[in-house]
Amino acid sequence: MEAKLFFFAIGWWLCCYHPWTNVHGEYYSSVEQMRKLLKLEESLVASLGQYIKLHEQKIEFLHRQRDLLEKELKKGLKDDIEYSSNPVSAFLMVNRLVNDWERLRAFMDMDVGAKLQNTTEMPTHEDLIGVVEGLARLQDMYELNAKEMASGKLLDRTIGRQLKTAECYEIGNKLTAAKSYRHAVSWLRESLRLWTMDSPGVSKVEVMNALSYALSHQGEYEEALELTQKVLKLQPDNQRALNSKEPLEKWIEYKKQHGLPPPVPEPYVKNYPSLCRGDDQRPAKELAKLRCRYEHNRTPFLQISPLKLQEVNHDPMIVMYHDVISNKEIDAIISISKPLMHRSMVGDDHEKAVSKTRTSSNAWLDDVMHPVVRTLSQRTEDMTNLAMTAAERLQVGNYGIGGHYLPHYDYAVAEEGKEVYPSIGKGNRIATVMYYLSDVAIGGATVFPQLGLGVFPQKGSAIFWYNLHANGTVDHRTLHGACPVFVGSKWVGNKWIHERGQEFRRSCELDPKV
Repeated sequence: MEAKLFFFAIGWWLCCYHPWTNVHGEYYSSVEQMRKLLKLEESLVASLGQYIKLHEQKIEFLHRQRDLLEKELKKGLKDDIEYSSNPVSAFLMVNRLVNDWERLRAFMDMDVGAKLQNTTEMPTHEDLIGVVEGLARLQDMYELNAKEMASGKLLDRTIGRQLKTAECYEIGNKLTAAKSYRHAVSWLRESLRLWTMDSPGVSKVEVMNALSYALSHQGEYEEALELTQKVLKLQPDNQRALNSKEPLEKWIEYKKQHGLPPPVPEPYVKNYPSLCRGDDQRPAKELAKLRCRYEHNRTPFLQISPLKLQEVNHDPMIVMYHDVISNKEIDAIISISKPLMHRSMVGDDHEKAVSKTRTSSNAWLDDVMHPVVRTLSQRTEDMTNLAMTAAERLQVGNYGIGGHYLPHYDYAVAEEGKEVYPSIGKGNRIATVMYYLSDVAIGGATVFPQLGLGVFPQKGSAIFWYNLHANGTVDHRTLHGACPVFVGSKWVGNKWIHERGQEFRRSCELDPKV
C-alpha cells in the first residue's frame, strides 16, 4: 500500500505539482552558504517528524525515509564545514534537497492538512549543476577519476560513502547538461559499472542511452553506436535509441572521410594544474636564496611588535607575513561578512558579471564598519609602507565546492584615452595584500604560473606583492590564480592598493627593476 501511494504521488507530482518559487541562492559558490543547507535540512527533518503524527497510513514509509535522512544529516552536523566542503557529500546533500525532498513534499501534500515549513530558500538545479562542475574541476586539477571519487576514499582519506548507481548517473546527467561531456562520460561509465539488477532508481537502458549521448559529443561515435545497438537488443522499441542509430552511423562515415576537428584546448594556463598539486617548479639554487626574518625598522610600531616575514620569491618580490591577524580578529571579520555575502563577479567598473572562472562569494567591508576592519587597514600600511588613502575596501571571500579563480591579473589595462578604475580615481592597483582567514585541508593554493610557485593557505598569514614595476608599468609575471578547494572552507581577505598617493612611499624609477 505504501509503495503504491509513493509511486502514485510521484506520478501526480510530475503531472500536476508546481514547486514553490525559488530565488537563485547559488549555494554552491560558497562553503558558508552550503553550511546553511544543513540547518535547512535539519528544520525539514524536524517538521517531517511532526507531519508523521498526522498520517498513520504513511507512517512506516515516512519513518524509513526520515531514518535514512537523519543518518546522513548526523554525519554532516558532526562537522558541518568538513561535510559542506566535501565535494561528494555536498553533491549528495544538494541532490537530496533538490530532488528527494521535492518528491517527499509532493507525496505529503496529497490530501493533507499540514505542510513542511522552511524559512531558508531551497537550493535549485543550478546549485546541483554548480556542485557537479566543481567535482569536474577537482578531477582535472588533482588528476582524479570518477571511480576513485565514487568510492568515497581519496588521497588516503575517507571523504564520503560509496556512491550508488543512480547517484553516479545523476552526476553524469548534470555534467551533460553543463556540456562537460568528457567528465560526464567518466561518471556514466561508473554508473554502468556499478549497475546491477538490484540497483534502484535507474535502469540499465537509461544509463546506456545517456552514456551513448555523451560519447557522441566526444566524437566516440563507434562506441556510442555499439551502446545504442545493445539498448535496441534489450528494448527494440526504445525511441531514444531508434532516433540515435541513424545519425550515429552517418557520423561514423563522416569521421572516416574527414576525421575529427582538433580538440578544444584546455582552459588552464600552463603550469596551473601542476602548481595546484604542490609542484614547485623553481630550481633549488633559487629556493636556497630565500630567507625568513623579522621586519622591525619600517615604523615605530614594528620596533615594538616586529612582523614575521618569509621571502617567497625575489624577482618579482613576493613575501608572506605570518601571524599578522589573530583568531579573534578573524572571527570578527567573518561574522561581519556573512550577512553581506554575494556571488563574486569578474570584470571592470563598466561591466561586471558572474563567471565560471571565479566560483566564490564575497563581501566588501569599510573601515567605519568595525574597529577590527580599521585595525587591519593600519596593519596593512605597516606591512607594505603604502598609504591606505589609496586602498580599496577590504574584500572578504569564501570559496565554494571546487571553488577557484582562474589565473588573472589584479591590475587593469585601460583602453586608449580612458582611465583604469575610474570609479576609484586613484590609478592602477600598485599592490595586493591577501590575508588567509582559514586553513584549507586540501587544495586552495595561490599560484603564480609564470613564476612556477604556489602558496598554500595558512590561517593568520598574509601574502604581499607589487602588481606594477617601479616605473609604473604592469608586471605580467604577477599572473596568479586560486586553485580549487578540495576539502575545507577557504576564507580570504583582499586589500588592493592603488598607485596615487604612494609617491613618497614607493618612488617612481626609470629602471623597472629598481
